[in-house]
Amino acid sequence: MSLKNLEYWVLVQMVLEIGLIFLVIVSLWKIRSWYRSMMAMQAERPTREDIAKMAELSALLEERRQNLEELMARMDHKAAALQKQLSQAGSKTPTPADSLPPWESGPSLRSQVENLYRQGCSTEEIARRLQLNLAEVKMALDLSRARPR
Repeated sequence: MSLKNLEYWVLVQMVLEIGLIFLVIVSLWKIRSWYRSMMAMQAERPTREDIAKMAELSALLEERRQNLEELMARMDHKAAALQKQLSQAGSKTPTPADSLPPWESGPSLRSQVENLYRQGCSTEEIARRLQLNLAEVKMALDLSRARPR
């Protein structure tokens, strides 16, 4: 074997080793990126403590929703009693504008709001028809959505 052939073999060997080193580096880089993505996904999962806190907050929220419903029922009852007292005071005969609001004479306020919403009325239209504030209509709709079915 001549010296020239030996130089070619050494050169080929060096190119193959450089290619192998490059392949190892690319593989390590890819493994590192997979590891980072797995760690990021694991960090996004809620821990058991987080789940327990969410359950406690959910129970507290449900309790407060029930309290709000009770308060709304009491407020409806008190409003009806005040309206009755006002009509008994009878200083003047009520005009159509002074008549009872629609929820005083029939089903509950929330059921009327729900019915009108199911019929396709906007919140503004429901507030106008029932002589309510827009925030009251939105609260009644929120409570009906939060109620367990």
